[in-house]
Formats: sequence, C-alpha cells, structure tokens
Amino acid sequence: MKHRIFFLIVLVSTLAANHLSAITPGSDLIIPGAARTALWVDDLYIANPNQTAVSVEVFWLERGQTNPNPVSSSFDIGPGATLILQDVILGDFGMERGNGAFRITSEGGDVVANLIAVAVIDDEYGERTLGSGFEAVPASAAISAGESATLMGIVATDEFRTNLFATAGPEGTTMELDLLDPWGPVIDTVTVTLGTYEPWLSQVTRLWNIDTLLNGTARVRVTSGSVVVLGSKIDNHRMSQDPTTLEASYGSGSVSPDGTYHFALYDSLSFASGGNIVISSGIVDTLNGTYINFDKLDNQGEPECPLIFMWGEALDPAPITNFAEGVSFTDAYPDGGEMSWTVSFQLDANLGFSGTVEAVGSGFTGIDEDCNGTFPTLEIEGGKDE
Repeated sequence: MKHRIFFLIVLVSTLAANHLSAITPGSDLIIPGAARTALWVDDLYIANPNQTAVSVEVFWLERGQTNPNPVSSSFDIGPGATLILQDVILGDFGMERGNGAFRITSEGGDVVANLIAVAVIDDEYGERTLGSGFEAVPASAAISAGESATLMGIVATDEFRTNLFATAGPEGTTMELDLLDPWGPVIDTVTVTLGTYEPWLSQVTRLWNIDTLLNGTARVRVTSGSVVVLGSKIDNHRMSQDPTTLEASYGSGSVSPDGTYHFALYDSLSFASGGNIVISSGIVDTLNGTYINFDKLDNQGEPECPLIFMWGEALDPAPITNFAEGVSFTDAYPDGGEMSWTVSFQLDANLGFSGTVEAVGSGFTGIDEDCNGTFPTLEIEGGKDE
C-alpha cells in the first residue's frame, strides 16, 4: 500500500543492558577449556557458598564432537566447603590424555544451589613455574543469539601466540568471529558452527587470515544458540610456555535483544518516517514501516515521488547479525510498482541501533512513474521499547 498522507508520530527508546562478570555463581556452569597432555594437568575447584549441602554433577565434554550425553562424576559438597579434584581428567574420568571442557550442575533441595568453580592448569611435572586458571561461566550468562562479546589482547608474534576457546550450549551455536585491529577496522571474519555442548579451540593464526598481530580484539557475534568463549595468550619461549587467560565480556541472561523496537527514518531535510521491528530468538521476524523521502527531487526542487510507502512485508526472517552487512528484500504494491530495500544496522550495548536504508523503485507508471530509480540513502535510528 502507498499513500499521499504526510503525518507520522515516531517514538524511539532504548533499554540499558546489564552484564555479568565471568566469575559469577551459578547452578549450571561452563569452563570452556580443559586439557591433560604431556605438559598440562587440570585441578578443578568447586566452592559451595550455600548454608546447605549441595549435590554436584561434573560432566566431561570432549573437544571435536557433540556431547548430548557426556560422561560425568557425582559429588556432595558440604555448606561452605570446597571440593578439590586434583588431576581431575585422570583421577575422576580415567583419561591419560584429554582435550575438552567441563560442565558443572548442582542441586540443593528447595534452594537455588549456586556454586563457584575454577580450573587451575599446571605443569604436569612441576619443574617450571607456569600455569593458568579458567573461571566457570554461568550458562545463563553465555552469549546468546543476537548478542555479542569482546575479547581483547590477542597477539600473534614470534614471542607470543593466542588460542581461542569456546563451548556451545545445549542447542549448539553458530557464531561470527570478527578480528579487529586496535583502531577498530575489521581485519577478517570467519564463521564457526558447533553442536550440542561441543568444545572448540583454535590458534588465531589458523582461524583468521593473518601471520602476525599485536593487540588485536575479537568480536564474537552469535547468530544461533549460545556459547561461552575465552582466550589464552601463551609465551612461546620453550622454557616457559606460560599462559595468560583473556576473559571475554558476557551478556546477562536477564536481558535479551528479543522484543519490539521503534525506529525513525530521516532524510537530509530532517523529514521523518518510521515504524517498528520485532526480534524473537535473535531473529528479526517482522518489519513494519512507513517510508518517505523528499530528497528525490524533480528539476524544480519539489519531491519527485511524493508518496508514503508501507514497507517490510516481504522481509524474510533473518538473524540480527545479518543486518550488519545489509539485508535486502522487495515489496510489491497492488496498484503497480515495486520497491527494493536494503536495510543495514547494528545493535549497540544499550539495545539501540543506527544504520541506513537504501531504496530502489521499479515498475511504477502514470503519475507515479517518477518513483522509479534509486532514492537517496536514509538514516535509520531506533531502540527497544521498554
């Protein structure tokens, strides 16, 4: 439908997002990196800060495969006590060698049995002073569809290398991994897909198209499922091999990008139109908008196409992250003509967004034939409705 009425009320609002730190209590915890090799052993510490005893299940998640039914060991932890599992991969899972991750769940009767856990990784032979620690991340704080996280301090030089670790949630995950230089531009982007509770590890030089890098930043954008990520910067000196853990930011499980967003469209003359977007499970399901553009002028300085277009009906649902590069679709109108749209935007930390809308008309006839062709770009700004 298109109209010749120029009246619109636009509401734009934003909602601040909360964040959790990585070392946060939870009843379902993920430690995304663990190994027992010729060099490393894992000691697992699980603290029970509750005033009642807690039953704990520790699952071993094998790297390079899905883990819908992983092996596990059960323990009881008294109130205020800490369970210490030395060389846990060998001692409790019977493996001389293993690469993967831990999932830790708890039950505490009628109370929420939140725990704190950390894996301490040491030299197997104790001949050098090297080691690292990976804190457990609550599953509720994992990065979910439509969310992103940042991981800083990535180095790939003769002196240091950097590994990235990730463990997917129960539905697996698909994530876009952007490598940014310290000034912000994206150097390279790759897509990684993991199955149910699948751990993953990659050196950054094998992941992205780089040979060397100093102080890069990884941006993890999740398009489906959920994931926990972290990094490890490692000294290449053969007598050291000492790692430093690089923690990522995490989104709060209590704040989701899902919901209704209002937006406004502005041309260079500050004429505004707008509409709303509905996001569900990280997918842009619906776009209902009204479009005007007085920048497309005739030779006398008047609008060449003085119409208002209802637009967005032809949008196929797409992940939020796809809109960073632009999502295109074409609306057809009953009385003739089509408008092809390309919508580009990115959500910010406060669940607001800004970007552009490109429009190209075709097939219009009669008094509307001047609506054919490319329209000047409009700016789109919006935010989540509280």
